Amino acid sequence: MSEHRTLRAAIVAQLQTVVDIGAVYAYERYAKDDAAFREIYAGGTGILGWHVRRVARKEASSTNEVLTTWEIRGFANLQDSEESELQFDELIDRICDAWRSDPRMGNAVLYPGKDIAPVPELVDAGPAMFCGVLCHSARLRLVTRTVIKADRPWD
Repeated sequence: MSEHRTLRAAIVAQLQTVVDIGAVYAYERYAKDDAAFREIYAGGTGILGWHVRRVARKEASSTNEVLTTWEIRGFANLQDSEESELQFDELIDRICDAWRSDPRMGNAVLYPGKDIAPVPELVDAGPAMFCGVLCHSARLRLVTRTVIKADRPWD
């Protein structure tokens, strides 16, 4: 399995430890129409789902260290009468708690280094139309730190 697939699988597994997380996908899902798209992200009370996307990767040749930046994107039905914004914020807090409990995702990554947050950071949150439904939306950023095996001809 390639490096990014291994890391994605670890991130998805970590997200799936969170109570009431909803659907979690290792990649951004698409569909030809809103109905099919809604079905992909459908939860018990409507839309509730997350996907993971790799957005940046930097490799240091001197140490073989790789910093990978991931975007974790989530959506949930907006239901004002049920204070759903507060519930969605609590879900985001539980995601951060999962990383506080296991920042190395079961030894899949190194402990976050200097200037790297040990938990996913909330980058943006607010209402959004998703699958034709008014939803809460959150964008979290996670930076993972790994070491890869590299054969350097100049060593």
